[in-house]
Amino acid sequence: MDKLWKTSSKEGASMNPSLQDVTNWFNGKSNHTLMIEKEEERDRDRVQLRLEHFDVSEHHNQSIDGYGDSRCLLLHGPGVVITAGHEAPLPGDSFVIGLDDLTGTEVREDQVVLLTERGKYSITTGASPDVPGSPQ
Repeated sequence: MDKLWKTSSKEGASMNPSLQDVTNWFNGKSNHTLMIEKEEERDRDRVQLRLEHFDVSEHHNQSIDGYGDSRCLLLHGPGVVITAGHEAPLPGDSFVIGLDDLTGTEVREDQVVLLTERGKYSITTGASPDVPGSPQ
């Protein structure tokens, strides 16, 4: 059953129902290969990641210039970043999705979509398991 919720920027840092369903989805995806598509303005990046574990951080450190979110979804595992036909190892074996400006979520059996003020993150399962550095 598909679920779609809109979140409000007035909601506090506590986990709202939509984020709870997102975390429930990720709980069932450990050791799965995920394809993450990030769309921000005219930029589209893809990341293929073998999920080892994930965290929702309420106090993620921001960069020195203030870029970044205090609330983040951290996906941990080996993977590659795919841009313009080139592949590069995923820095630090983790992918960060900022949640401070989360405006909506959609949860399906094989896909989660996170909408933020900056862009859209579409995360699907079933990608090829041939991620460099992933366990065989």
